[in-house]
Amino acid sequence: MKTLWCTAWVALCTAAASATAEDDDPIVFLKSHDAEVQAVLAEAPADSLPSAVREEIKKHINAAFDFRELSRLALGDHWADRSLAERDHFVETFSSIIREQNFDSFSRYYREGEIRYESAEVEEDAAVVQALVPVRDEQIEIEYKLHRVEGVWRIYDLVIDGVSTAEGNRRRYARYIEKNGYEKLIVQLDKQLARLREAVLSPPSGGATED
Repeated sequence: MKTLWCTAWVALCTAAASATAEDDDPIVFLKSHDAEVQAVLAEAPADSLPSAVREEIKKHINAAFDFRELSRLALGDHWADRSLAERDHFVETFSSIIREQNFDSFSRYYREGEIRYESAEVEEDAAVVQALVPVRDEQIEIEYKLHRVEGVWRIYDLVIDGVSTAEGNRRRYARYIEKNGYEKLIVQLDKQLARLREAVLSPPSGGATED
């Protein structure tokens, strides 16, 4: 009985230490999410993914992201002008688009090789992780920007080869709103999301088209 209790205690301490390491080290956090996705991909067919497997992979990939913060950064100054209902609609539509795009990008990264995390800078509840990602016969540089949300690391921006996705979205949407208005932006995003979802059901040879 004493041996059983000791074994359980050691297992509990090991699990707690692992959780603490992930909470403290953003690279450990990112690697743990990579491992979850790669474990599913390793069992999946190489040519095409069943819808249930696709959804499982998508869930693991996107669990690392703070979609409300991504949405707030995408709207920039226009976020403050929106009502709570408008913000919720934007977060739902925009985050659904990003979830689909993340699946396409990251599943390709995982299939083509291993993401290599080079370094991490942590300052209180914010972190920046430098990584090299395999794409075909070369590597691209990705800078993960993370912050803690309720004590857990979450990604809120990806800087790819020096270009911030959050900043790119903010500039593009600001120009569109200035020219066409916020309401038309939402209409276009809803259409883009519908196209992405349709492409999942019947993938076109050329891929989805963005506005």
